[in-house]
Amino acid sequence: MKKIRALRQFSHYHAGNFDQFEVRNVADEVAEQLIGLELAEEVDAGPIQEQEQEQEQEASALKKKAK
Repeated sequence: MKKIRALRQFSHYHAGNFDQFEVRNVADEVAEQLIGLELAEEVDAGPIQEQEQEQEQEASALKKKAK
């Protein structure tokens, strides 16, 4: 299984409907096909989780400053 992000809205026979920027796990075979057609890109979960944590830290820092 690979995690991909849809670059635009599309429908795939086996994987179903995708909305633009939707992130979903799909079979390796399907992921390679969608990436090859430039309908999707592979997503690495590590950097996304780090980015979300940084955003949460910034938000809590802003809340503390506001008090």
